[in-house]
Amino acid sequence: MGFNIFEKLPFNPPNQKPRYKDLGGEDDEESIPLEGSHVTKQSHRSYGWVFWSIQALFFLLSLTLLTASKSTKPSDEQCSKQLSSWSPILDVPGLVKYESVNFDLAFDQASPYRGPPTPEREKLWDELWHMRGISVPDDKLEAMNRTDIDKKVYKKVAPELGGGYGALVETFHQLHCVSMLRQWSYKEYFEDKETFPNGLPEGLDGTPEIRRMHLDHCIEVLRLNLMCTADVTPFLVEVNPSFPRGEKADFNSNHKCRNFWDIKEWVKEHTVMM
Repeated sequence: MGFNIFEKLPFNPPNQKPRYKDLGGEDDEESIPLEGSHVTKQSHRSYGWVFWSIQALFFLLSLTLLTASKSTKPSDEQCSKQLSSWSPILDVPGLVKYESVNFDLAFDQASPYRGPPTPEREKLWDELWHMRGISVPDDKLEAMNRTDIDKKVYKKVAPELGGGYGALVETFHQLHCVSMLRQWSYKEYFEDKETFPNGLPEGLDGTPEIRRMHLDHCIEVLRLNLMCTADVTPFLVEVNPSFPRGEKADFNSNHKCRNFWDIKEWVKEHTVMM
């Protein structure tokens, strides 16, 4: 007789049905397979527990990520880039910040920038806005929406000075306009040749037509920028019987301001010859 290698393997031949062991007596019709089946009720319960555990884990992970995304506040840098056109100043990490400032704007509030022109006051105003230009990289014109604008040719910075395009920063232009309107409102003070031997400041000393054009330009600059930023800060009305009209606006409101002096210092340190 030959040796049959399949003789002792534990499986049923194709033509043989599985054998069952009776567990319930004569009237019990249910039986449990002893051979020919590898799946049990215990296995089904185990797989079900694993499946629902994985589902619960994914749910908790999704909930955690959703909560984190809702509670995370944007950084000052993200806010600045969202609320402004491109600027090299915004690309300086950590430069632009926001701070809470209470304005002191009572009608009679003293300020070093307020009042009739004096040599000292004019110097303060001049230092506030009189800044040189900065460099804008060649590849940033598109970010500024300045490509193919009427085919204009823009002033370049010499390669040995860093290259790029020469540009001025808008906030200083606006301050220049405020100063010019201020000076024109005090124009009679500049007639004092002992105090102001040069008479009217530059920009106001031209022909009446040029002067009027410059002043109207500044009014338009300020109008557009005020409407663009559209400050929505509320200010209240104070009620007091001692006031001439019984009430007055409280202009000392709280504002969110950019750190102007840090920005000014950065521009000062990065000026280029144009």
